[in-house]
Amino acid sequence: MFKKTKNEFDLLKFLQHQQLSNVNEQSIIEQAIVKLHQRENPYLVKADVKSSLTELALKRQLSKAGVQLLTQLSKPNINEDVARFSATWF
Repeated sequence: MFKKTKNEFDLLKFLQHQQLSNVNEQSIIEQAIVKLHQRENPYLVKADVKSSLTELALKRQLSKAGVQLLTQLSKPNINEDVARFSATWF
């Protein structure tokens, strides 16, 4: 039986509480939530969200709330980073 990881649950819960006024930004969040419900890798979903928000930021189309969301998603997570590093090391 597939068991949700703590990171997947946290990302899903975090994204479900986001309500952005910009339609493009909100659609990115909604697509990520759908991917998480389809049991896609939460690390890849998070990377996709960050990438999409960064593209909007480069076009200067990212709202203040979107910038805050991108900043929160980009903060380093020592547990996630160490796990990813050790998985690629061996």
